[in-house]
Amino acid sequence: MNLSKYFKTPLEQTIENHYLSRAILVPNDLTIERISEAFNVEVHFKSVKSFSDNELCVIVINQQDERDVQHKTFFHELGHVLRHVGDQRQISELFQQMQEADAERFSLYAAIPFFMLEKLQLPAFEEEAAGIVATVFQVPPEFALLRLKQIRERIASAEFMTAFTYTAVAKENTLPYTTTPEPIIRGVYGLDDLSRPHTLIIEQRGGFKWDQPLYIEVNGTFKSVDVHPNSNRNSAVVRSSDLLIPPSRSGYVMIDMERIASRHGQNANKLFLTIEALEDAINF
Repeated sequence: MNLSKYFKTPLEQTIENHYLSRAILVPNDLTIERISEAFNVEVHFKSVKSFSDNELCVIVINQQDERDVQHKTFFHELGHVLRHVGDQRQISELFQQMQEADAERFSLYAAIPFFMLEKLQLPAFEEEAAGIVATVFQVPPEFALLRLKQIRERIASAEFMTAFTYTAVAKENTLPYTTTPEPIIRGVYGLDDLSRPHTLIIEQRGGFKWDQPLYIEVNGTFKSVDVHPNSNRNSAVVRSSDLLIPPSRSGYVMIDMERIASRHGQNANKLFLTIEALEDAINF
């Protein structure tokens, strides 16, 4: 892998900045004691199933688990404590799944920070590299392999994502148009995970109404679609800041179309929404 092509998400960069400001610089600094102190979280080891309490900022870890499993569990529960609010028993199944996925993503960034990982000399064979990463960062090998696959996929998608570099253009007067009641949503899936898409492509025949919010249902499955080079034309990327979660419409998110038009103009006929942006909007 050419690690120079890897790009960090805002969440990943925030974790890195937090570590650097507290002199957490090498893998040996990533102890449960040191990190819990840095994030002001209380940790207890008991003979119970691991869990966390968001309101009290407390994490309880099963003391009977292996040390590498405890380490992985701690970072997962830390993600819940720092990023989520509310009782999971009282939210929809979709949002529960989103929070679990978000905590898992947080744990990958926090337990195996890229700025530490990139300093290692790793073999080309991914499974062999995962064994080394697991030992250095004291996490299970399968967790280390997941992080390496995440990095590989991020590098592979770098060219695709950087195609969406736009400059703001002036809004143009457009002729009246009609739209279909519901947008068409398809998913772009990675080769390693066909259970859910990594990006949603949203189209609305007849054009978008840029002066009105667009509601899309995300609680469902999506047909797969291939992304071709010409898919980048007349397209716009939806950021997490463009999204709102309407309390009155469970399973839906609202896209602020005026914000998108202010960046890209009103010529886009496709919107690209990454699942990571969607999860960030749901969890904040």
